[in-house]
Amino acid sequence: MKILFYIHSLNKGGAEHVLLTVAEKLNNDEKTEVVIMTDKTDSLEYGLPEGIRRINLENRMTDTSAISRLKEIRRCVREEKPDRFVVFMLSSAIRAVIATLFSGYKVIAAVRSNPYDDYSNGKNRILLMFSMLCSEKIVCQTEYQRDFFPENLRKKCIIISNPIFDEFADKAKELRDKKNNEGNDTYNSGTKKIVASGRLYDYKNHKLLIDAFGKIADDHPDTEVIIYGEGPYREELENEIVRLGLEDRVKLPGDSSRVAEDIADAFIYVLPSDTEGLPNALMEAMALGLPVISTDCPCGGPKSLIHDGVNGLLTPVGDVDAMKDRLEQLINNSELRLKLSKNATEILKTNESGAIIDLWRKILR
Repeated sequence: MKILFYIHSLNKGGAEHVLLTVAEKLNNDEKTEVVIMTDKTDSLEYGLPEGIRRINLENRMTDTSAISRLKEIRRCVREEKPDRFVVFMLSSAIRAVIATLFSGYKVIAAVRSNPYDDYSNGKNRILLMFSMLCSEKIVCQTEYQRDFFPENLRKKCIIISNPIFDEFADKAKELRDKKNNEGNDTYNSGTKKIVASGRLYDYKNHKLLIDAFGKIADDHPDTEVIIYGEGPYREELENEIVRLGLEDRVKLPGDSSRVAEDIADAFIYVLPSDTEGLPNALMEAMALGLPVISTDCPCGGPKSLIHDGVNGLLTPVGDVDAMKDRLEQLINNSELRLKLSKNATEILKTNESGAIIDLWRKILR
């Protein structure tokens, strides 16, 4: 079997990481060849797994017009003659469907974000629905994503969650074992870290966490907030930190190449986003056994991972007071922290990479 994957780039994001993980596992199967096609090369990209060939459309195009790109996609598909054509992200799926119309090739479209944001009405919705109608299958991460589509398209939808990446699962077990040897809730002295991680974009809404912490900071002088990640929203976050007088209590250290180690001893992990697909960062924090708080944001990713009060806490999107209350609830309740921490690690079983890849194998074969 030959599988052609297509995505805009291999930029260091969640969708790209999942695609590369699935592609690498499938490429290791006997008599399976995987090729990855991208529109362009970004400055910060994941490395290409060994044995996988990449096609970069920008290197083959004489101009960057939309028509030229569609023609090049069609040309590449005809040259490669894949048995399956898998496209990550809806915008890429629309291009791929249009490019391969009447060619005999069908797209398997993988939804990676919130379709309600860009495709609820107007010409974008019409274009998407037409493209999905012409697709072979639609792979969703959550029921909320699936329910965006009308009944006739839901029949094509298959829900496949994200895997806990092998390298992180191994590291999580190592760090968890070390933590357990030292005691499950060793936060009686020293600075207690509330952590978040993710690109500094507006929709990640790290400002919500900063503002909520600002309301309780004076009551908990031994607690600090650390937000790992980089992005265009940094200046606005820095200004908010200064406005609240939290320069010594809220830190933005930038990107980290060792996030697992950096957050493993955290007191609480927070995902404050306004919208997410299925957040890998939240899954990884749970795998580490951290007590987690997440906004109940569309498109249902956190809710599909967290049973509120059992393995984490959910809070409304954008509600500063609710986030503040959730933070205080965990800070003041060691019994709840231990319960959430213990139950969160079950995600290593439910989202084990081997089981997730088997679901991909099933639909591709």
